[in-house]
Order: sequence, then C-alpha cells, then structure tokens
Amino acid sequence: MKSMKPSKPSRPVNRKSLLLTTLIGGLLVIGAIILYMCIEKVPQGHQAVIYSVSGVKEETKPAGWHFISPLDKAIHYPIRTQTKEYNDLNVATSDGKNLNMDISVNYHVDPTKVVDIFNKFGNADIQGLEYGFLRTRVQDGLRQSVAKYSVIETFGVKTGEIKKSTLEMLQDNLTKQGFIVEDIAISSPKADKATQEAIDERVKANQELERAKTDRAIAEENAKKKKIEAEGQAEANEILEKSLSDRIIRKQMIDKWDGKQPITIGGEGVIVDVNK
Repeated sequence: MKSMKPSKPSRPVNRKSLLLTTLIGGLLVIGAIILYMCIEKVPQGHQAVIYSVSGVKEETKPAGWHFISPLDKAIHYPIRTQTKEYNDLNVATSDGKNLNMDISVNYHVDPTKVVDIFNKFGNADIQGLEYGFLRTRVQDGLRQSVAKYSVIETFGVKTGEIKKSTLEMLQDNLTKQGFIVEDIAISSPKADKATQEAIDERVKANQELERAKTDRAIAEENAKKKKIEAEGQAEANEILEKSLSDRIIRKQMIDKWDGKQPITIGGEGVIVDVNK
C-alpha cells in the first residue's frame, strides 16, 4: 500500500489586508469619477458658462480643457458663425395673401454677453434657443417686412428691400439680446395654387404691357427719325433752290448745248449768243 503524506495546512486569509486593498481600490475608482467630473472640455468656437445650485459664475471658460468643481455644470454657447435654416415660415402680404418662405440666418453669440443670455434663458442650450426664441424673432421680423408689400412685389421687385428690412430688424432686436446676426438669405415665396395662378396671369399681363410700351417707343423713335430725315431733306432742297439763280441755270444749260438745238428755257426756244 502507498503511504499517505500529510497535507500542508492552508494559510489563513489576511482579512485586514483584503479589506485595505478593497478600500484603496474603491477610493481610486471614486477619485477617478470625481476627477472626470471636474474636467470640462469646451469645443472650439464656443464659450462656456459655469453654474451650480448657488448661481452662475461671472468668469466664463474659453475653448479647451478646464478643471471645475464637481458640483458645477457648464453650458456652451457658439461664438463663431452658425447657420440656421427655418423653413415654411408663414407670412402675409399687404393685400392679404398668405405665403410660406424659407430663410437662412448666419449668426453667432456675443462672447461678452453669454452670462446675460444664461441669466435670461436659464440652462436652455443653443438648440433650444434656435427652435424657440430665435425662431420667433426671425419669423416676426420677416412677417413685418413682407407685410409692407403686395404679393406681386414680394415675388418681384421688392425682394431686395424685404431682405434688407428683415436683416436690419433682426440685427436691431437680437444684438441687444447677445445674438449677432451677420447675414440672411430668403428664398422665393411659396404660394397656394390659386395665388400662383393669379400671379402668373399678372406677370403675363405686365410682360405684354411692357412689350407694348417697347413697341410704341420703337415706333415713336422711327417716326422721329423719319421726321428728322424729311426735315433735313426739305432744308437741303430749300438751300439748293435758293442757290440756283437764273444766271447759273442759263450757264449750265449753255454748257450742255450741243450747238444744234435751241436752248429751251421755260418751254420756249431761245437762241443764246454764246459770245456774250
């Protein structure tokens, strides 16, 4: 039979060492979480406002990495050009026609007023402001500008004035709020079928009227030209007639006389003595 070797006694677990290791590991995890919460990354082209339950801090953070209190939060505002498009904004012309228009707005946030914006709108982010406050102001400015003109003018000669008026209105109203409007682009209005047909008829009538005016102007110019030519010819004839004296006429006839037939002046045969 094989001999049985006595087994070695197992080492007792050091509970204090295990507890210490677990505690240190937990503290490291908590420390990493707190450190992560203290790091704030502000994207390029943005300015961050730092706030907490105790209020907003006057010092803002530029683009880059920053350490903040774990109890603080940050909201970012774009200080470089942003483009926001608003489609199918409903407006009405001076003659009561409802139109839908698209408008594109280039703007940025004034970096010196980001704290004021936060104090006014709270922790609403820029997307919320674009779909709420900014959209309302843009539509109101466009509506006031279009309301000055008829539907025909809105589709035609007044488009430049509508853009200019809307841009100036937005710049005046939004600059005070901290939003700098750089430029806008307004698309052609969209009308319902009945309105579009009426516009097409009006445009066609205006084109025919302009064509008639052009034809009339051409006819008047041609008439003036003919009149001037006739007057010029008449004046030339008058000058020529005054310059032709009887003596000159007789001399011209004598020069052409062939010596055979009498020179006829006034229907009568006259013998002219060429030696005189």
